[in-house]
Order: sequence, then structure tokens, then C-alpha cells
Amino acid sequence: MKEKRFNLASRLIHWAIAFTFLYILLTVFLRTGWMNKDNIGSIIQENLSQQNIELTTKDASIVGKKVRKPMWETHTIAGYVLIGLFILRLVITWIQGAGFNCPLKKGISFNEKFKGWVYIFFYGLLGLSLFTGFMKVNGPESLEEIMEAIHVQSLYFSITFIIIHSVGVLIADAGKEKGIISKIISGD
Repeated sequence: MKEKRFNLASRLIHWAIAFTFLYILLTVFLRTGWMNKDNIGSIIQENLSQQNIELTTKDASIVGKKVRKPMWETHTIAGYVLIGLFILRLVITWIQGAGFNCPLKKGISFNEKFKGWVYIFFYGLLGLSLFTGFMKVNGPESLEEIMEAIHVQSLYFSITFIIIHSVGVLIADAGKEKGIISKIISGD
């Protein structure tokens, strides 16, 4: 099981998921920050007022939303890509086994149990996030509000996982699993 953890398929799927995941988070941060519809709207409103053209705050916000729409559409496309990668990750794991121990296995260390639970929760919550995002876009309109509410909350688990995963890998590389960073990059 451990030898297969760093084969080419596992490394490629790991990095494809990581970069797609980070891109999706980038679009969220852009949408809520710099490319917030109200921020864009106020810039448009301010520039138009310099030319003696008045635009209400509400209308400016609507224009701001339309300006950022192409960027937000890439969030949805990246979500579909991540669904495909997630399914591929599950298939690879089913074929070659998980790269971590089952946390319910007797005789494993606390660290191994913790790592196992982190991955189980991550993949479970990622699956939930992908499902709710998909349902928000493609599901019945009656479920849209609840799907969006659940989907938005996934931002918190995402950031938490990235921090736990990054710190854990750095600790492992400095400790018992020396070279783990090199292995996930090159396989050696």
C-alpha cells in the first residue's frame, strides 16, 4: 500500500486536485473581496458620476455582478473538473488502496489515527461540497437555497484541511517520513 502512494497516477491526481481546489478557493476569495459586486459597482458608479451619469447603488451592484460573471463561471467549470478528479481519486484508491491507515485499525499510533480521520473527513466533506455545488447549479429550484448554504460552509473545512495537511506534511518531512515532499513531487 505505501509503495503505491507515490506512483505517477497518485501524484498526478493529487496535484490536479490540489491546483483545481486552490483555483476554486481563489475564485471564492475574488468574489467575496476584490471582485465583490458592490466593490465593482461602486467603482463603476464613481467613474460614471465623474462624467455626470448617475447610477443607483442597486443598479451599480447589478452591473458589478455582470462584470464578474465570466470569472464566476470558471468556478463552476472548475467544480465539474473537481467532480471528475474526485471520482478518479476514488477509483484509484479502490484499485490500489488508500495511502493512509484506517483510523479504526487496532495497534496504530495516535498520529496515524488522526491522519486517517483527517483524510476521511476531507474526502467526505469534499464529496458533500461537490454534491451541493452540483445540486445548486443543476438541482431543483426548491433545493437551491439549502444547497447553497451548505456549499458556502465548505469554505471553512477547505481552509482548515489545507492548513492541517500542509503542517502535517512539513512535520512528517522533518520527522519520521523524511523526503515525503520530494516523493509527492517526483516519486523518488
